[in-house]
Amino acid sequence: MALREQSLLLWSVLIVALVGCAGRGEIIGPGQGGTSGTGNGGSGGSIAGCNVGQSKCGSECKDLSSDQLNCGACGNACGAGQTCQASTCQCTAGLLACSGACIPADANNCGSCGNKCASGQVCSGNSCQASCGAGETQCSGGACLDTMSNALNCGACGNACPAGSVCNAGVCGCSTAGQMLCSNACVDTMNSTAHCGGCNQACNGQCVNGACVSMPGGAALLPPSIRRMTNAEYDASVQALFGTTMAPSANFPPDSRQGSGFTYNDAQRVDPVMAKALDDAAQALVTEARGNNKLATLSPCTNPTSQGETCAKTFIQTFGAKAFRRAVTTSEVTDLVTLYHAGADSPGTYNEGIDLVTRGILQSVGFLYVSALGPGGSGTLKLTNDELASNLAYLVSGAPPDQTLLDMGTSGGLATADGRETQVRRLLGTQAGRDRMVRVVREWLGVDRITETAKDTTVYTNFTTAMRTSMDTESKKFIDEVVQKSTGTIGELLNANWSIVDSTLASTYGVTSAGTTAHTNLPKRIGILNQAAFLSVYAHAQETAPVLRGVAIMRRVACMKLPDPQSLNIQVVPPAPDPAKSTRDRYDIHATDAVCASCHSTIDQIGFAFEMFDGMGKQRPAGTTSGTYADSHLGASGGLTTVNTTSNTTIASTTQFPSDFAGAFADSNALATALGNSAQVRECMARQFFRSSSGRSDDSIANAEQSFVSTWQQMSSDQQGKFIEVLVAYVRSPLFDQRSAP
Repeated sequence: MALREQSLLLWSVLIVALVGCAGRGEIIGPGQGGTSGTGNGGSGGSIAGCNVGQSKCGSECKDLSSDQLNCGACGNACGAGQTCQASTCQCTAGLLACSGACIPADANNCGSCGNKCASGQVCSGNSCQASCGAGETQCSGGACLDTMSNALNCGACGNACPAGSVCNAGVCGCSTAGQMLCSNACVDTMNSTAHCGGCNQACNGQCVNGACVSMPGGAALLPPSIRRMTNAEYDASVQALFGTTMAPSANFPPDSRQGSGFTYNDAQRVDPVMAKALDDAAQALVTEARGNNKLATLSPCTNPTSQGETCAKTFIQTFGAKAFRRAVTTSEVTDLVTLYHAGADSPGTYNEGIDLVTRGILQSVGFLYVSALGPGGSGTLKLTNDELASNLAYLVSGAPPDQTLLDMGTSGGLATADGRETQVRRLLGTQAGRDRMVRVVREWLGVDRITETAKDTTVYTNFTTAMRTSMDTESKKFIDEVVQKSTGTIGELLNANWSIVDSTLASTYGVTSAGTTAHTNLPKRIGILNQAAFLSVYAHAQETAPVLRGVAIMRRVACMKLPDPQSLNIQVVPPAPDPAKSTRDRYDIHATDAVCASCHSTIDQIGFAFEMFDGMGKQRPAGTTSGTYADSHLGASGGLTTVNTTSNTTIASTTQFPSDFAGAFADSNALATALGNSAQVRECMARQFFRSSSGRSDDSIANAEQSFVSTWQQMSSDQQGKFIEVLVAYVRSPLFDQRSAP
């Protein structure tokens, strides 16, 4: 049968027969939660027992940066006409702050406090006028107001909105996304137990994403989910099925990532571009498997003419079970037999029918998606034995379950924490398990993007393909060495004075390589944050990037809750080019702008510590004065020019960005040492492992994340910083084997 005709038949049958997805009503599409896109961080930092970014006020957890009743400090309530913005009570739009109160601009306070208009005049647009302008209503005191937005005169003169709320289109409401005005107060109905999902909807359990869910043992659980495989998981899965060395995902669109940077993500989806790539991959795999007789071995049939359907059913049940990682349901068998006949019936052949079935299985949801749904229903749900085996296999090894894991699942051995721990440790000893652990750490820190990083070779002449490959290889070997052959701790990852460096990269580091498997001492380059991969990824094509480096440390390493400029209605304008200034001197302008300084006083000071290295991670030569480095960058004529720069910095712990590693640092080596000894950083690592393991980092599952942090806090101090032990703790916990459905 012609290939085009087969494709049309395949898709028509798949759409009709398989849209029910693996017998469970699931359909190809986005997952439940997660974050599409490629953000470069994630939220973090917390007080023990509270969600990310919250503080304990009495027995309750509050976000002091936006809570109208606890603004900046517990019990500090904002007044009428005020909202809590960045931990400070501020007047809402159109109001003036006069004598400690927010008032509308009127004839006695026009444009500024105490500025009086002449008799008979009114205040319009913050200036004295003879009458009110278009769209304004004249209220008492000669005030010309926009009653569509004035919080003290909302919809009509004298109609004041409750404290902490705003006026939008003449209606009182809340300024923060996700909040509702309930009982004259703005509350987050996504996590309020008094107003869960809506005003006055009390919840005696845990309010998660607006739904009241049960909390076995006091733990907030994740909701049921189904996620599409990552590209790497797809390759591992087809390689396990066919014994092929093909890696079809090289032709797939890139994985969508969580906000924290992980490809293990509930938001992976199949769009039209991905669907076409999956069909192309299935065709290529079937062509190879038919050509090397793999499919003939998997689907034997002594008499295809009289026994074709019987043989096809046997193939569907055996091969399908391996592909779906569970038994094929009766309805799925029926659907796939229909697909077999679409290819095998005259003028087709038995082999063509088997080929079409194989392509269909490889594009079905049962193969492409990994579920964590349990048996269905509401309340606390236990994952099925098949789900336990699949989720554990992909989480730990990035591949489908092997026979040992399948047998453990069938016997119920994975239903116990001890049984799961045994299998985690076994899989981590395999090459697939080691590779998966390396991938998690690289995605967490963002260094896996080094292969996509480009530089201007006018500035960085040595940033060749070979150099980039050496940087990529270093990070992989270094992480694997720390995790598998050394202490396995985040402290060593950040503080090691050695790495595994080949001769190409050694020239950039100014050292002699000890070999591709041995430790090369790097006393002037401490830990992974001072390696070329990290420093190159978080830099621009022509210069360093203190902001990118500072943000990466804050969000990824310290889990500080750093808002995006867009959320603050700030338009980012990079410092103007100035060849006479160093990159650091140019970025000092942030400190002179009050709006920028609130965040950049921390971001930039962290980033400045890395200015001893250039944009590809090479240590800069000494400058012309003591204690400085030579910053070489493009000059006005297009050639390189050099000015002095410094790496010393002082990082403060603030209300907005608290840290336990604050202090004065000579350079990024000193900063890395402090980070490696930080309890805050160790907790952040636990949070990041939760995100990489759950496939979620959005605020709706913050309670579940905090549940895992509470579990982590019960570990002994010597285990809390170990990557393998943190992963084992997650798999042992109810967060892995249970879900909660409203």
